[in-house]
Formats: sequence, C-alpha cells, structure tokens
Amino acid sequence: MAGTPKRRSQDKSPDTVSFGQKSYCVRCGTAFGKKSGFFPVSHSPMYRGSGYLPWCNDCIDKIYEEYVRTLGDKEAMRRMCMKMDLYWNESIYNMVERKAGVRSRVRSYIGKTNIYRYIDKTFDDTLKEESAGNPAETNSSIPVSNDLGDETEDIQTDPAIVEFWGPGFDHNFYMELERHYKEWTGGIKDLKQNERTLYKQICMQEVIIARDAANGRPTDKSVNLLNTLLGSMNLKPSQQKEEADAELEKMPLGVGIQKWEFNRPLPETPKKQRDVRKTVQNITTWYLGHACKMVGLKNSYTKMYEQAMDRLRVKRPEYDEEDDDSVLSDIFGGAGSGQSKGGEE
Repeated sequence: MAGTPKRRSQDKSPDTVSFGQKSYCVRCGTAFGKKSGFFPVSHSPMYRGSGYLPWCNDCIDKIYEEYVRTLGDKEAMRRMCMKMDLYWNESIYNMVERKAGVRSRVRSYIGKTNIYRYIDKTFDDTLKEESAGNPAETNSSIPVSNDLGDETEDIQTDPAIVEFWGPGFDHNFYMELERHYKEWTGGIKDLKQNERTLYKQICMQEVIIARDAANGRPTDKSVNLLNTLLGSMNLKPSQQKEEADAELEKMPLGVGIQKWEFNRPLPETPKKQRDVRKTVQNITTWYLGHACKMVGLKNSYTKMYEQAMDRLRVKRPEYDEEDDDSVLSDIFGGAGSGQSKGGEE
C-alpha cells in the first residue's frame, strides 16, 4: 500500500521474546524484542490484552510535539489522553509541570496515570467527571503524597522511606507500610533482595486490602495476590504446619521438650488451680517425708509425714472412772463377763 512505512527491524534489547515473537509499533513499524521499556504501560480496557500502548515511546513524543505546535501544551496533553484512552486531570498535568525536566513530558504524564490513585481510570472517567462538574474527583483508597503534587498533604515523609517504597503515596500510607514491614521482618535489616521484595509486596497488599475494605471496595484480587505472595515465602498457616510436623518427626523428644520450654513456656498456674489432685503433696509426704523419717532426718518433709500418719492412726478410746472389766465388756460386747460367770459355776 502506497505511503505505508515499511517495518524496520530494530532490536534494541537482547531480551527477545521466545519463539521469535516481536512487538511492532503501529505508527512507525519498528520491531522491538520486548515491550517493557519501549512502549508505555496502559491499564485501559482497550489494551488490557498486552498491557501496553501500541505506540512506541519515540512516536508518542513525536505525536505530542505535533499537537503542541497546533494546540498548545495543555490542550495537546488532553488530546493525547483522548487518543490513547488515558485519564485526563489538570492535577496530574500540574504535577508534570512542576516536575518538568529532561524526561519526556507526555511520558511523564502517562507514568503519573499509572499510580494507584488513577490506575483504573480512562478518558471515559474524565468525561463523566466533567459532566458532573467535578473534574478533580478521585475515589482511590490511597491518596498521593505531596512529592507528586498533592498540596493537601503538609507532612513531609522521610526521603529514605519514599526511596524504599517508591513515590506516589501520602505520609499516612508510608507509615502504615513501615509498621507492617517491621511486624513482618522483626526489624531485621540484612535480608536478601528477593525476601525484601516479597515482604514489601506483602505489606503493600495488606494496606491496600485494609483501605479498600474500609471504603467498601472489592478485595478479591488483592486477597488472591496476597495469598500467592504468602505461598511464595511459605508463610501460609498450612505450609508452616506441614513444616512444623516434619521437623517434629525428626526431632528427639528431649530436644523438643527443651525447645517448647524455652520458646513457648507454659503460663504460671493460679494458686487455686495448683495441685488439684494432690499429686505433688502425696509425693512430698509419702516419698520424701517417709524417706527422711527412715534415715532419722528432722525437717519439713518429716513433719508433713508425721502429721499425715497421726491423722491415719487408730486411737484407743479413754474411759473415765471405769475398771478394766468395764473396758473389756465395752470392747468385746459382754463376752468377757459371760465367761467369768461360767467359770465361777
């Protein structure tokens, strides 16, 4: 077809896609070994199959420059949003204006639309908000920090924390992330890179789930992703139970008892519930006390044994002003007196 540019093979990355698959820009026809880094990311339903816009970075810059010459900078940015089904909002545009540098302005704007606050918004949302008379409306559970242009947040976050978690969140969100991270890691700093990354993702999902649930938003996808991350680190309760059972089978009994005593000791028993069945008392009295009595020791154990024996001994009743015949008659039921009379006869 006349006027159609020929596809130029320009493998800018050694990481080519398997089976020889390549990504082509629909405007210039340039072939790329991969989309990451050469095509802007897009969360629009129109490009959800690939997750990227069909125009390469160079072509987007050229299209934007053409619109700027005819429409001006601000209207050119809005026109680009309309063409690429991006969310248009003047607050995002103001962020790009304040952070303008050597990076492409239009690609900087596209990057801002991919932060969590605007990640599910498209140009349709822009039209709805403008028709409702509230173009700055947002419904995200995670507000953006002042580092990205949100002037409602006055608290400055520690730059080290922002660098660790990445820009795009408010101060309270960073503090929640830090608290979850300390709870998961216990303050350990010498973690491996893969462990640190997974812990960060787990904390991120926990905070997102909590905020979405508080605002009545669905959390199914976030919960599934969190379960996947927990499974990657063998942190699911079922996985930990299996590991504990396997470890217990190989563990000697004495080592297991010592481990439980040091790691999970039993709580102190209340006084009312101590030795309910008198087991300790019986051993102390009838074993230690008896042994001490046998060897002639006089201590508290011997005293306990003697007191217990005194309670069990049978004592002969004492009769006042009675002779021996009366005692025998009382004990033997009169047998003694009958025998005496028979003997006299």
